[in-house]
Amino acid sequence: MNLGWIDRVTPAIDAASTLAGKLIAWLIVPMFCVLFFEVMIRKIGRPTLWANDIATMCYGAHFFLAAAWTLKIQKHIRTDFFSKDWSLRTQVWMDLAQYILLFLPGMVIFTWASWQFAAESWELREALMTTWRPPAYWYKSIIPLASILIMLQGVAEVLKCIKTLQTGVDYRANQEGPSELT
Repeated sequence: MNLGWIDRVTPAIDAASTLAGKLIAWLIVPMFCVLFFEVMIRKIGRPTLWANDIATMCYGAHFFLAAAWTLKIQKHIRTDFFSKDWSLRTQVWMDLAQYILLFLPGMVIFTWASWQFAAESWELREALMTTWRPPAYWYKSIIPLASILIMLQGVAEVLKCIKTLQTGVDYRANQEGPSELT
């Protein structure tokens, strides 16, 4: 079987996930600055209406849009305490089954539902239910965008599993991302 097309598709998806994850990681800086400002300004008794909303939106966008990169570098929570001692072939078959039977159908449903959620917010020109009342529709549009990125990365992971089964080389493993200190 010619797997050359997999070598063209998966790096493109991986690159999109990496770019989104690394760019969105910078949202931590404005989130920190806004929260630091809010703490300092409260010391003189002048709290803002907007700081908590900005920080929440930055963190929410950070959390959602970095998820595809987290999947790419295999840092999502895994319950592999059973499977870590299995053969590579068995592990890959299990991953493949879970991606095809659970992950991808779930992401399709989530993408569809979040698309409807964001579209309704745009129709209503919805505002967040806070004192400041910023527009919610821009923020809610992040959810379907992030779910599309995660779903695409899931497709790339399926393709990596197929290539691993064909070649015997583990293409799922990725050492690019940060690792835990133990």
